[in-house]
Amino acid sequence: MLAAIALAVFLGVLGVGLTANALAGAGVGDAGIPSGTAVVSVGVGESLWDVAARTAPDAEPSAVVAKIQELNNMTGGGVAAGMPLVVPAEP
Repeated sequence: MLAAIALAVFLGVLGVGLTANALAGAGVGDAGIPSGTAVVSVGVGESLWDVAARTAPDAEPSAVVAKIQELNNMTGGGVAAGMPLVVPAEP
């Protein structure tokens, strides 16, 4: 009996979580970040923030910066002109 109640509670919480996740951004990546990727080169004078704004202009720049850092195994924000970066892009 106790196991049945625990299972019912678990399934209820799981259902609420899945529903909230679906309502929060169905078909859209985190903070509107495109789900595909592309490789771009850092332009002269560009910062990582500039690259994020250029490659995903409709997304939250701080979230795109974090995604670029994740995709490129970066721990900081230092970039140099000509440096290739994997960035979020529309598929």
